[in-house]
Amino acid sequence: MLGPESLHWRFAGDNRVMLLQVKAAVLQLMHPGLGAGVQFHSRFYGQSFEGITASVPAIQGMTYDWPHLGRTAAAIKSRHSAIRGVDEVGRRYSALAPETYFWGHATMFDMMVDAIDLFAAPLSRGDKDRLYLESLATYELYDVSTRDVPKNWSDFREYFDHGCADRLEVTPAAAALLKARNSPPAEVPGVPAPIYRLVRKSLGTTMWWLGLGRLHPVVRDRIGFEWTRRDDARLRALSGVIRSTWPLLPERARYSREYREAQTRLSRR
Repeated sequence: MLGPESLHWRFAGDNRVMLLQVKAAVLQLMHPGLGAGVQFHSRFYGQSFEGITASVPAIQGMTYDWPHLGRTAAAIKSRHSAIRGVDEVGRRYSALAPETYFWGHATMFDMMVDAIDLFAAPLSRGDKDRLYLESLATYELYDVSTRDVPKNWSDFREYFDHGCADRLEVTPAAAALLKARNSPPAEVPGVPAPIYRLVRKSLGTTMWWLGLGRLHPVVRDRIGFEWTRRDDARLRALSGVIRSTWPLLPERARYSREYREAQTRLSRR
């Protein structure tokens, strides 16, 4: 289920996924447990989406470090063990609480599926089922309880919609992130630094627009972000441009370093 023949291998390192990193960051920081963890324990608190960008190599390692994924999972989990405490309203939080830990995983999975649907080609229901089961197999390597984890794609969508509607709030960490709206990231994976310096401002604005626009409508309302039919039309046009031009880009721009290095290792086996 995991490894070079998986859909995860095909899609996780596609740099189009990173165009929606703002979406994942907002959804994570609006979760009370994850937001408190960043507020009280992260050097990225108050910054835009550098935190999620910094986590990309480790998260992609859960696909491309194959066949040593268990080792990667243990390393990631160990970095979260000390993230616990009491938030500003007296709620206990722990990064390793099963509900909190899975929500972080779920936002990254949602980001990948949404980006591939938008900017590559819409996934079939069968592919989404398969991709979710692969994601679940990866998550199980963390050795965190999966008792309440959705068992298939349909259950995942219901879980995710419910989480967006009933679990999220504008935490201090989310508020700090949203205050940086329209601030571009310091770097974007796959974009060479000299080129990125030329397009940083416009790309940063676009990534915020994309990320906030692709949030669940309930979440958009909660943060006061309006999405119109004109935005829908702009998104359709942008998606078409990305789909048509992406194959023309060099591999370095299209795929993450983790994917490219894994492919090189495979070619030497």
